[in-house]
Amino acid sequence: MVGIPKSNRCTFCKSRKTKCDENWPTCGTCARAGKVCSGARSSFKFVVNGCHNNNNATPPISDSEDTTSNGFECSQFRSRNSSSSSLVSRRQGTGACTNRGAVMVDMKEYSAVLGGGTFRRMRLSRNHPSSYAQQKQVDRLTPTPTSTPTPSPSPSPGLSATATEQLATKLVRCLEAAAGTGHDPMIWGPSIGIIPQRLDGTSAVLQHAVELVLAAWMNSQRELPPEEWLDLRMYNRALRSLHGALLDPKRDLVTNTIAAQTLLQKAELTYDFGRGANQENHAAGITAVISRGGPWQGFTELDLHLTFDNYFNMLQEDVRQGRDSVFAHDEWATAFKQAIASSAIRPVLKATYGLWVEMTVWPTLSRLTWTLCQNPLDTMTAAELILRAMPAAEYLQNEEAAILSSLEAAGDIAEVENLLCPDIAPTCYRFSDFETAKLFTSHAMCGVIVCRALEQADLVLDHHLLCVPERARELSKRIWMSYPWMRTQRPLAIEFTAALAFSYESANAVEREFVTGALEDMEYFRRPPPVGSWIDATIMANVKGYTGRTPFIKTQDVNIELQGLGCRS
Repeated sequence: MVGIPKSNRCTFCKSRKTKCDENWPTCGTCARAGKVCSGARSSFKFVVNGCHNNNNATPPISDSEDTTSNGFECSQFRSRNSSSSSLVSRRQGTGACTNRGAVMVDMKEYSAVLGGGTFRRMRLSRNHPSSYAQQKQVDRLTPTPTSTPTPSPSPSPGLSATATEQLATKLVRCLEAAAGTGHDPMIWGPSIGIIPQRLDGTSAVLQHAVELVLAAWMNSQRELPPEEWLDLRMYNRALRSLHGALLDPKRDLVTNTIAAQTLLQKAELTYDFGRGANQENHAAGITAVISRGGPWQGFTELDLHLTFDNYFNMLQEDVRQGRDSVFAHDEWATAFKQAIASSAIRPVLKATYGLWVEMTVWPTLSRLTWTLCQNPLDTMTAAELILRAMPAAEYLQNEEAAILSSLEAAGDIAEVENLLCPDIAPTCYRFSDFETAKLFTSHAMCGVIVCRALEQADLVLDHHLLCVPERARELSKRIWMSYPWMRTQRPLAIEFTAALAFSYESANAVEREFVTGALEDMEYFRRPPPVGSWIDATIMANVKGYTGRTPFIKTQDVNIELQGLGCRS
């Protein structure tokens, strides 16, 4: 473009620093003030083919471009009101641009009725469609990649293949830049690393979800207050796209929809401080979309990762609703186990996903425990509770002997000196990667959950299972020893707070003070955290709620927890 006015305001409006309605030849401000309107200002800024940056190197001039003998590069602009072409030149090296075709300039000159002012109105258009504005928005934050993914052969209307390629590149570079830090999105799950491959211009819902997450991630890197990390405009746009995608019956886009739901859920859990305690907007929706395909739908690697990256949240939602998981049926368990066994994912991920398949019984244990709490003399329910809990307890014992021991032998789990909280334990755990840490802490947390179910059944049957409380304390201590590592992964390690909360009940007075401080420390950036203040009443309400010993109540009034009436949801 060339000859773009720096400001269309007349001289009087510009001197007053007010907006000009541009109702020339005499604008409204000048008419009301009785001034002679000068019309549009005549100062211009000159840019060539949309290039504003004067710090970049000039690209090579193609043979099709005209050059002058004195080293000037010329870009041609054709006026629709003139049969001749005008040439606007600039020196080489003053700006970087890409030849996007000729720019059509429709320019008309007007004279002011009052005074001798003149002004011009210009209208610019290109001779072919361009997504230049969208590309510039990406280019501001991401350097141009050396190579880009192959564009989709048939992108959706309104989506630019180039823009989605740039977005995918930006997501990849985000993952690379944050690797090993507390801002690494890979801590949300391995599905995050595969999502860039799905950004091919065919799914607006996934594109909008990625843009939201990247914007929130970049805001968290800047010196912005945490409450400004989540862009509400982009968030609402992503929600609208998700609503439209959920109504789309096309099966080939289901994976993109689940990926978008996953990103939205992770963004809300991490960056949305306005949501209430135990409120998740997408867990039930993800369950519905996955279950709609049936157990034998065929799971790709991304489908498998997306399913189990959300599995904990889906089971949590079932516990809050007091219902068994839809995946508790044997057919689903068989399908999941076959998909895990046949996949080429890492062994540590196979172990983690297998753990969650076994823990599909968690909502059932919680439901039976609540039934038992309402009728402490119901021996039939107590016997069923033990019958359901014992297979999970045995699985956890076997996995500890096989998987966790092998990881310790390989050095992926190591005990080192505890410099952060030596009064709790002289040593702490160090993990080789996110997946290993998640398996270890999830194993301990699930073990505590199963122990609470067995304890409740033992109160009725009076089997004197003294080993169960001891086992729960042993597993809780492992979680405390993992805390120094968790702390290094803030703020994105927010999901690890669940394990800390479940460990609270096994602690003594000193250890409970430590756990309370650790929970507050993990959520230091939340103002305030969704649960409010981490105190004994709120922690125990959540622990008892998710183990079926107190009801979930649809309210955000913290008094129900302070009075021991239930848990907020």
